[in-house]
Amino acid sequence: MKLIVAVDEKWGIGKNGDLLLSIPDDMRFFREKTRRAVLVMGYNTLLSFPNSKPLPGRMNLVLIDIDGMSAPGTVMCNSMEHLFGIIRDMNTDDIFIIGGGYTYRQFLPYCDTAYITKMQFSGDADTFIPNLDELPEWTVVEASKEKEHEGVKYRFVTYHNSAPIPIGFSSAKADMPRYFAKKEPLTLRLPDTKDHSYRKELQSLLHAYFRPLEKGVSTDEVAQFLEQDDLSFEDYLRAHHHIADLTDIEALTENYNSLTDQTETVTVDKKDLSAIDAYADGE
Repeated sequence: MKLIVAVDEKWGIGKNGDLLLSIPDDMRFFREKTRRAVLVMGYNTLLSFPNSKPLPGRMNLVLIDIDGMSAPGTVMCNSMEHLFGIIRDMNTDDIFIIGGGYTYRQFLPYCDTAYITKMQFSGDADTFIPNLDELPEWTVVEASKEKEHEGVKYRFVTYHNSAPIPIGFSSAKADMPRYFAKKEPLTLRLPDTKDHSYRKELQSLLHAYFRPLEKGVSTDEVAQFLEQDDLSFEDYLRAHHHIADLTDIEALTENYNSLTDQTETVTVDKKDLSAIDAYADGE
């Protein structure tokens, strides 16, 4: 796993639940590093986002100590055990710890890489992370040239952990981020059938395809599922239409291709799913 954060001279990261300083270059750096990634955060970090909504184009895993909690676009995990069960079949190179302070401290020993934006000022912070320069297992492996924003100098520094704690499982799958890639509109030739179950299932799959985790998930719902042999969190998400890819849509249509010889053309995209919603309603 990886950690990404901006710190001041005292390794402070925030004050009153907000960032110490917003540097556009640092925001771009964060977006580029975490694009299509799996993000791990505490609940207060989620609340600090604009309108308290999860970051788009990523899987947002939120640690919260309230059972059964869920929020659109997120996977709510009420324990480290649940979270490790979720990520056990993911590529840990795709997983980024993004805050807040307690979450950083929880996962720091498990991370092999830390991307630190080091800002040369004191932000009077009330939230801190450990100073990696004082931890013998962490060493600098790369540092950018010094930059400046509104009088504050900063640089991007990459640290490597020589002795991360083993997570205890093998991350076998590297393809979870594909569900969160930008998707172009689809033009589909669909059976002109009044079969309600087919239309509703297709509607559900297309929502999952264009808007993965649209409804949000609580790990309470999947704990028993994950106890079954050879079943992963990805299997659960696909089975319950929280995520989908083109093979799911093609397989469904193939199963129903004998319903009628007549077809109709429907175009759907992420911004406007009204066409498939109308199709599902038989309009």
